[in-house]
Amino acid sequence: MPSYQLQGKIPRIDADAFIHPEAVVIGEASIGAGCFVGPGAVIRADFGPITLGEGVSLQDNAVIHVSPGSRVLIEDNCIIGHGALLHDVHLACGCVIGMGAVLLFDVICGEESFIAAGAVVTRGTKIPEGAVAAGNPAKIIRHEISLERAQQARDGARLYRELASLYRETMKRLP
Repeated sequence: MPSYQLQGKIPRIDADAFIHPEAVVIGEASIGAGCFVGPGAVIRADFGPITLGEGVSLQDNAVIHVSPGSRVLIEDNCIIGHGALLHDVHLACGCVIGMGAVLLFDVICGEESFIAAGAVVTRGTKIPEGAVAAGNPAKIIRHEISLERAQQARDGARLYRELASLYRETMKRLP
C-alpha cells in the first residue's frame, strides 16, 4: 500500500485496518481499527487532517480530500460506496454514502443518514440524522429511514469489518 509522509506528517493506520496495496494514503491521515480501504481509493490529507473512525468502509476508487485549514471526519461504521468523492465533510456514525456520490465542502451528515448513489450534495448542506438525500443537487427525499434499512446499514458495516480481517489474513498477490 503506498503510504506517504508529507511535511513530516505520517499516516497513522491501525494494525486492525486493511488498506489495499493499490490504495493511496498521504499525509495527516488517521485510519481506525476494522477499516476497509479498497483498491484505487485515495485518502489525500495534504492540506489538513483526515480521520476515519473504526469500521469505516471506503470502497474502490473513492476519494477523500481536504482543503487548507479544513478537515475531514468520518465517524465509526460509515460505508462510502465505490467512486464516491468527499471533500471537507463530517459524517456522523453509521452514514451510508452511495456509489458515485459527491459531497462538497463543509457537508455534514447526521447519524445513520443515507446519500443516494450519484447524488451531489452541495457546499454547506446539513443532512439530518436518519434522513435520505438524493438528486443533483441533493434534496431530502425521506426524513426517516426504515428500521429495516438501518439494520441493513449496520449489517453492511459489520460485513466490511469482517472483510477487512479476511483480506488482511488471506489476500496474496499472485505472480
